[in-house]
Amino acid sequence: MKYRARDLSIGGLFGALGVAVPILFHMVNMGMVFLPMHLPVLICGLYVSAPVAFAVGVVTPLISSAITGMPPLIPTGVLMPLELGVLAGSASLFSRKLKLPVILSVMLAMTAARLVGGLERVIIAPMMGLQQGFVAYLAFSVIESWPGIALQLVVAPIVVRVLKTKRNC
Repeated sequence: MKYRARDLSIGGLFGALGVAVPILFHMVNMGMVFLPMHLPVLICGLYVSAPVAFAVGVVTPLISSAITGMPPLIPTGVLMPLELGVLAGSASLFSRKLKLPVILSVMLAMTAARLVGGLERVIIAPMMGLQQGFVAYLAFSVIESWPGIALQLVVAPIVVRVLKTKRNC
């Protein structure tokens, strides 16, 4: 399947931001709280096709882990790619295919990603010696990262609106 050059270049840009932005947040010890890799990946999903968005979501944490050591490959680097792939891919499906409003697309994509993250904690994490239940993961992830969730809910729609008014993206 061929993808438009626009999707690939935007995907590359947001993938690079997904590696660079967390470095800034981790410098001030705010990485886990503000989910800095999630934001560029989510915004990417609102702009590109679902397959490209999914690929950016999967590859970004792997590249970041290889270049910066963040996230650590085991266990986060193994679990995070699918969660971010679902975040970006579902954002694309909700906003571009189903034409849902941006804020609703963001909320549904974040929910889908959290559900996949919870399933990973039940299915994959025990293979790495980690024991965390589905509900415990969901509760912990929402409580710990509520500032990042709020940031995504506020910033993603604003960025989409600004970019769409500056240039028809």
